[in-house]
Amino acid sequence: MARLGTQRQTPLDDVPSTAAAAASALATRLDGIAVPAAATVVRLEAVTQESDVMRWLRGAPAGSRRYFRDRGGKVEVAGVGIAVQEALGAHARWTQAAGPGAAAAWFLAMPFDPDRPRDPEWGGFDAGACVLPEIEFRRAGDAATLAVNVTAATDRGALRSHLAMLAAAADRCVIEPALVRTDDPADESTWIQAVESALGRIRAGDMRKLVLARRRRYRASAALDPVSVLARLGSRESRGFRFLVEAAPGRAFVGVTPERLVSRSGRTARSEAVAGTRPRGVDSVADRLLGESLLASPKDRNEHELVVERVRDALAACASTLRTDAEPRLLRLAYVQHLRTRVHAELRAGVGDAELVRALHPTPAVAGSPVGAAIEALRALEPFDRGLYAGPVGVLSDEGCEVAVAIRSALIDGDRLTAFAGAGIVDGSDPAEEWRETGHKLLAFEGLAN
Repeated sequence: MARLGTQRQTPLDDVPSTAAAAASALATRLDGIAVPAAATVVRLEAVTQESDVMRWLRGAPAGSRRYFRDRGGKVEVAGVGIAVQEALGAHARWTQAAGPGAAAAWFLAMPFDPDRPRDPEWGGFDAGACVLPEIEFRRAGDAATLAVNVTAATDRGALRSHLAMLAAAADRCVIEPALVRTDDPADESTWIQAVESALGRIRAGDMRKLVLARRRRYRASAALDPVSVLARLGSRESRGFRFLVEAAPGRAFVGVTPERLVSRSGRTARSEAVAGTRPRGVDSVADRLLGESLLASPKDRNEHELVVERVRDALAACASTLRTDAEPRLLRLAYVQHLRTRVHAELRAGVGDAELVRALHPTPAVAGSPVGAAIEALRALEPFDRGLYAGPVGVLSDEGCEVAVAIRSALIDGDRLTAFAGAGIVDGSDPAEEWRETGHKLLAFEGLAN
């Protein structure tokens, strides 16, 4: 996400010390903005010495907040409000007016299966795949910028009011409510029956792999704050892409995912296969042995190779040159470790972010193989709509993109939290072992309940 983090701000005479001061400075300059044409975004920026994006987001008006942070924590972007909302691909028709400034960032969040009827709990999350926020706060390294995106349809009075609210925002004392698991005891037997059905289809030759997901539900003693939940998840898992998509006050989808779908910087694209799982060991010796058993497992290597093949083929259709790791390596996270193989590509002229996302999503790591047959099987075997779980989530701009796969995630609705996890089923899978694997993946959410 290096290009997306490029800083080229419109300078102010004095650099505001805080984001609140930058918001006040931007509000005074709104009347001077002229939008030259339809489908044009005029972006106004102010550099600020404050760089705590999460603190800023926590104090922002709830209801339409968005957030994304790259795996290394070098770049993070937060947004408030909606300046433009478009489907993936249609967003590219919007141009940024000439002048200094970093490329505007579009937040992407798409459902795993757009053609499956939505469950009511996902209401409000599907209004649009790409959102350009009214107000954006971006940090790249130690440099931070507050920006507004103005179109011909922007209500400048409302935008000025939002900026005034941000300028007046103060730190709120957040008391973390206690979480209690409320799972139905029948969930395990239902899921194992689905695994056994999947194994029957695999043995019949209908498919080679199917990734089945399950849910774990919690109830809190008070309404949950989505930003606080994300911060707590991030404190337990530092090596992941962090994201938040808010549909309404108190209703949000959050997560810390280890899996990249695609990253683009200029004409260079990167993707990866992440599949095959072991828990982390209780000490360094146990951890090493578990990792070695994963690398040596024919079942896990086969499951992983199905993902590598699909990612490589999808990028090859968009690329002039392609490079793939010769062997998978271990990706060690807080609670689990995975096999990971990286794929790099130099893109053909004319290939954009929409084409890359559509080519790669969904991968066999979250759907199965072949993908088409797996999607049909999931509609029959999974008793719930995944919504945004396992879909693409990230940020796009003219200069670059970073899009992750929204796993290790949860849906928040007031005082309720629903966490998701999945396991890849292949010939030789043991249903009880796969259930335990999903349990390891859900440990981050168990930590919230402690």
